[in-house]
Amino acid sequence: MLNKNTIYVTLIMISGFLTRLINIKQPLLEVAGWRQCITASIARNFYYNDMNIFYPQVLYGGNSEGYIGGTEFNLYPFAVAILYKLFGFHEFLGRLVSIMAFSGSAYFLYKLAKKYTGSTSALITLLFYTFNPYIFFYSRSFQPESAMLFFSVTMLYFFSEWIDREGWWRFTLMTLCATLAFLTKLPTICLGLPLLYLCLKKYKLYFLIQWKLWLFAVVSLLLTFLWYRHSDYIKTIEGGLAMNSLSFRYYVLNGTLQHIFDLSFYKKVFYSEVFEKDLIYIGGIFFLMGIIFTVRKKELRYIHYWLLAIIIYFFLAANEVVWHTYYTIPIIVPASVLIGYAITNSLKLINDYKINGTNKFVLQAMFIIMVVALPFISYHKITGRYKAERLEKDYPIQIVGRIVDETTDEKDLIIGCVWGGPEILYYSNRRGWSMGVTNCTVERVETFRRQGAAYFVTTTQDMIDNSVMNYLKNKYEVIRSTNEYLILKL
Repeated sequence: MLNKNTIYVTLIMISGFLTRLINIKQPLLEVAGWRQCITASIARNFYYNDMNIFYPQVLYGGNSEGYIGGTEFNLYPFAVAILYKLFGFHEFLGRLVSIMAFSGSAYFLYKLAKKYTGSTSALITLLFYTFNPYIFFYSRSFQPESAMLFFSVTMLYFFSEWIDREGWWRFTLMTLCATLAFLTKLPTICLGLPLLYLCLKKYKLYFLIQWKLWLFAVVSLLLTFLWYRHSDYIKTIEGGLAMNSLSFRYYVLNGTLQHIFDLSFYKKVFYSEVFEKDLIYIGGIFFLMGIIFTVRKKELRYIHYWLLAIIIYFFLAANEVVWHTYYTIPIIVPASVLIGYAITNSLKLINDYKINGTNKFVLQAMFIIMVVALPFISYHKITGRYKAERLEKDYPIQIVGRIVDETTDEKDLIIGCVWGGPEILYYSNRRGWSMGVTNCTVERVETFRRQGAAYFVTTTQDMIDNSVMNYLKNKYEVIRSTNEYLILKL
């Protein structure tokens, strides 16, 4: 017979899975549309062109083959492409892979939290993680963040289990998960910090002579190094493009050192992103309470070092963290553990410290109000993102993309002008150039036309400089023109 906790865990996970299936066929534009469309285009190019995971291709390479270097190992879009091969091209399969990865991360997060904080705290951890708005958004989006969280949590869980009980199957799983975590997102290497803590806790400095730990490090890091070396090489081949710079100058000199003394960086990342958006205020308060309640508890040092590792990553990848909202979501995972602990132990601590009278009543009332308000805030944030009027603003991209796909030759190159991302290229199923409204100039359009661009397509003509729009409309044939989109034949 199933015990009570198992039933609760099952219900939470089934609810989290099913709610993420709602509107699973919607366009890939509700969050980080540019990133979703890049990942989706890589998966589709695997499916259409060549299932070669070592040479991913994007659509925005102009008249080149669009081989993209300086990227993570594209395991996630490759897995989606395999499903395309099995079931045909269905965009929602990418979302489904993300949802499956979320389910795995949620389960192992529960097991990890249960090991360190107990069953009740682990249930609250699971509940907060499952219905946290940002985790909800990005665990059903077409991008590798959900897979990264899955591999990260499973690595931390199996490493912890191996340290306690060893066993080759645990060693194999922790090595596999670590390797895939590092390959999926390079900054996850920072999670070596909590692993190092467990090694020092068990072996002291003798961990340096543990050959299995050396084997773990060599396998996971060597494969990661080889991939990023190859990915850097892709940028140099004919038709190769660069997505990110992996240089010391970019990340440290132009990133960390630029932001570490900038107060706006701390406000943007730790208040606007983490406290306000990731942890939705009340979760942030419980998170701070969790840190205070556990700061002297040695049994939770593993969680503390996990949290510290992510904060270090914020500084090492400061440029991306400031620019891209979803770069802060890894902190939600260890924060969920501390939030679960804080909620479970708050009333107990009020009694332990013998707080009585009005103070006790006020504290208990505040606690109840926050706990009750938390799910309502989550519900509001999640449902607000998927309201019809909010989704309608993205429909023109899908509509104009379908028109271009149906009315132009499949070999035609296009210029997609929106916010700089490849959304129009992706939904047009065409290669070409991406252009942002702020850098849309006559000179750039003419340069791309000379390189082979046959059409100019935009859904943001009201944002483009009037002199540029007047020039293009007067010189080139208008194929379609509405208040929502414009197609010009160059």
